Amino acid sequence: MPKFLFYTGTAFCLFLALSSAAVALNDGSGFIAVGGGLTARAAWAALVALVAGVCAAAIFLRMAALVAARNLFAAFVSVVAVAAALASLVWVVMLQSRMLILGNAQAMIVRPLEEMHLAGCLMLAFFLSLSLLALRPYFRIQASRFLSALVFFPLPLVLLIVAQELFVKGSSAPLPASSPALVVFYGVLSVLFFSITVHCVRHRYLFLEMTNLRELLDRRVNPPIGGVAFDS
Repeated sequence: MPKFLFYTGTAFCLFLALSSAAVALNDGSGFIAVGGGLTARAAWAALVALVAGVCAAAIFLRMAALVAARNLFAAFVSVVAVAAALASLVWVVMLQSRMLILGNAQAMIVRPLEEMHLAGCLMLAFFLSLSLLALRPYFRIQASRFLSALVFFPLPLVLLIVAQELFVKGSSAPLPASSPALVVFYGVLSVLFFSITVHCVRHRYLFLEMTNLRELLDRRVNPPIGGVAFDS
């Protein structure tokens, strides 16, 4: 993995952790406020969100490559889920850019985009949660039991938020504001991304060094260094 991409991804994971914590403390939904017109701040926010998603996806894909030696199914699910989450992020950012351009247009024009934006955010949250859950074998081996247990929480919380949306009519926010499930979801994401940042810094050799899957599986070829081998 290129050093620039690794350090950039680690920095953006920390940025996502701090952003999620700030949104959880503010008790609301904070993924770029839409509907206020096209401003330089909103445009930069959309661009930063897109770059952060791409860099964090690169970290997840590297984890999926490392876990492939032990659990190939989890690695494939992780790759598909990360790709779907990245596609959902691009779709949400494109919708937000269109909504920002329209600004204070007629409600009958903006309303369909707001509904698609809500569905896109829920889809992004679902695939992000699925990516974290699929990477559980990696966290269980290379990280800690606490982190491997924490990845179970985002997906049920997303399903709970979707269930709430089924009974809340007329909501146009990206996610239901002031929802306890939403606050807990952002709090869990903050802890997870912060833990991933610490893990990447402490085990950067796993991401920077070249990896041969045959060497990871066969201890006779290359003895495990720092717990890299998946033979436990």
